[in-house]
Amino acid sequence: MDTPITRAEHDEFCKRMETENQRLADEDRRLGRRVSVLEDTTRQMQALTTNVERLAVSMENMAKTQAEQAGRLDDLEAMDNLATINANVEKLTTLLENSKETLERQEKRLEALEARDGEKWRQVTGYIITAITGIILGFIATHLGF
Repeated sequence: MDTPITRAEHDEFCKRMETENQRLADEDRRLGRRVSVLEDTTRQMQALTTNVERLAVSMENMAKTQAEQAGRLDDLEAMDNLATINANVEKLTTLLENSKETLERQEKRLEALEARDGEKWRQVTGYIITAITGIILGFIATHLGF
C-alpha cells in the first residue's frame, strides 16, 4: 500500500463511486415510493377494518330493532288492524294489476307504431327499386329498338 495510485485510477474510482451513489439514491427513491404505497395500503386496510366493525355494530342494532318490531307486530296482529291492512294490500294489488295491464297495452301500441314506420320504409324502398329497375329496362329497351 505504499505505492500511490495514479490520477486516472483515482478518477476512475471517483466515477465508480458517483455511479454507485446515484444507483443507491435511485434505489432509495424507489424504495421510498414502495414504502409510501404500502403505508397508503395499510391506512386503507385500517379504514376498511373500522368500517367493517361499524357495519357489524349497525347490523347488531338492526337485528335488535327487528326483534323489537317483530314483537310489536305480534301485538298488532292480535288487534283488528290486521283486517284494515289486508284491505289496503288488496287495493294496492288491484292498482298494481291495473298498472300492469296499462303497461302491456302501451307496449303493444309502441310495438305497432315502431312496426308501422319500418313497414312504410320497406314500401318506399320497394317503390324506389321498382322505379330504378323500370328506368334501366326502359333505357335498355330504347337502345335495342323496342
